[in-house]
Amino acid sequence: MQKLEAVLRLLLFVICSAAGILSISLATLGPEWKSLYDTKAAVIQTERNNVKIEQIIKDHEVLTGQIAADPNILAKIAPLTLGSDPHAVNDPNERRANITAEMLDRAKAVLNSQDDAASLPQPPMWLQRSTKNENRVILFVCGAGLVLVSFACFGKMKKTKKIQNRVG
Repeated sequence: MQKLEAVLRLLLFVICSAAGILSISLATLGPEWKSLYDTKAAVIQTERNNVKIEQIIKDHEVLTGQIAADPNILAKIAPLTLGSDPHAVNDPNERRANITAEMLDRAKAVLNSQDDAASLPQPPMWLQRSTKNENRVILFVCGAGLVLVSFACFGKMKKTKKIQNRVG
C-alpha cells in the first residue's frame, strides 16, 4: 500500500510540476516564440520580393537592349507611357500591343500576389492568445501555483516518529 501511495504521489508530483514549468516557460518565452514566426514570415517575404526584383531587372535589361537596337521604339513608347501625347492613344493607325495569354498570366500573378501575405507562416492561435499581456500574467501565476502545490502536497513526506507512551 505504501509503494502504491509513493508511486501515485510521484506521478502527481511529476504531472503538476511539468504543467507548472511548462506554463511558466510559455509565459516567459511566448513572445520570443511569436517573434520567431514573424522573422520566418519576413524572410519568406524578402525572398519573394527578391525574385520579383530580379524579374524586373531582367525585363528592364531586355527593354534597354531593344531601345539600344532600335531608337524608334523609344519615340513610340514615350508618348504612351508618359501620357504627353493625347492623340497617340486615339490614333486609329497607331499600332497597339497585342495582349497575349502570357501577359494575362503575369497580370493575374500580380493580382494574386496580394494573397501571398496570407500564405506566410502565422503563429498558431493558442500562441497568439498566450502572448497577450494579461494572459501571460495568468499563465505565470498559475504555473507558479502548480509548482508550489506539487512541492507542498506531493513532495517527499517527512517521516514521523511514533512516540511510544511508556507507562512506568
